[in-house]
Amino acid sequence: MVDWFRRRDSKNGSSRAEPAAREEDVSVAPEGETAEHLIDRTPPAPEPADGFSEAGIREALRDVRDPEIGRDVVSLNMVRGVEIQGSAVTVGIALTTAGCPMKARITGDVRDRLMEIEGVESVEVDFGVMTDADRQNLMTSLHGGPSELAPAFKDESKTRIIAVVSGKGGVGKSTVAVNLAAALDRAGHSVEILDADVHGSSIPVMLGATEKPNVVGGVIFPIESASGLKFISMGNFVNEGQAIIWRAPIVNKALTQLMRDVYWDEPDFIIVDMPPGTGDVALTVAQMIPKAEALVVTTPQADAARVAVKAGKMAVQAHLKVAGVVENMSYAECPCCGEQLKIFGGDGGDRVAGELDAKVMGCIPILPDASGEPGHALFPEASAPARAFDEIARGIAQKKVRRRIKVL
Repeated sequence: MVDWFRRRDSKNGSSRAEPAAREEDVSVAPEGETAEHLIDRTPPAPEPADGFSEAGIREALRDVRDPEIGRDVVSLNMVRGVEIQGSAVTVGIALTTAGCPMKARITGDVRDRLMEIEGVESVEVDFGVMTDADRQNLMTSLHGGPSELAPAFKDESKTRIIAVVSGKGGVGKSTVAVNLAAALDRAGHSVEILDADVHGSSIPVMLGATEKPNVVGGVIFPIESASGLKFISMGNFVNEGQAIIWRAPIVNKALTQLMRDVYWDEPDFIIVDMPPGTGDVALTVAQMIPKAEALVVTTPQADAARVAVKAGKMAVQAHLKVAGVVENMSYAECPCCGEQLKIFGGDGGDRVAGELDAKVMGCIPILPDASGEPGHALFPEASAPARAFDEIARGIAQKKVRRRIKVL
């Protein structure tokens, strides 16, 4: 690693550094004349940090982020060498693992950024792999070593945890979770998703990303979907269609690992897609993340509202703050006149909000052409549901959260 993967020195044959001037090489002024006026005392100009130079290239690489970790490749000590030959630049990048799934993306990002520098005509990325010690040091610096919870879930973190809950399945809780995350992302907030619905994981299929996550040094990295949303789900650890038949203690342990061993880069928001009802998983999340805020999802029907109230009251009894209520499938717009058709009737959102002393954050309409196909769970930005989610995202982002004060 010190010799830039032990290849560049033998290839180039010699070091690029200029030899230092020796004392005997300094010219001596002729007898009877002073050399003072011959000495240029102007301090040498510093190497530009924004031009075609090694320093400039390294500075430009600070704009290139590792897609999984979310930090620039320079601060992660992944840049192991820069070589300039004429108008060609070669950059040595040390990957965390030899089979890094993001190699092609890193190559493209490095090339695109360096080609913006005037004078650069070609860019080559020379990949190597970190040593075990380098990798362990990196993981420790990022994750802090083994701990009960990842830093993002701790009280002192700036990350807000929004637990999307419902009293029963089928009300669109996961749809609300992914589209709320997308709306927050559109508004400029950093956001990640934790799929805590262990038995009924649907986030991987909804976002069209069913591959297994990358694991480095015992740290699990969230998967990034084609839409740019990062998430982690138990659904990515099992084969598609395989049922997870676990008793409550194993489920709780698996969920704890997702909150402890996953690299959550302290985003602005983590959206937790909770399992329906008031079972063990909901209590585990409430106990382990007391700063979480519950967003209760219901549909207009009275029966759905009745069980949604139970989920909200469970959150209150667990000392979680209720962020608000979302009424999903609230109405359909008539394609001819634009009138709102209450096809399910009822006022479920208002009922739940009244019982929980909360506010209805938004009402999501039904689109007759909404697709349930894999990877198509996000509503188009210009659609009425997307606009409703943008309003919900604004309301949540504007809420002031009281942080707990630790008494020493």
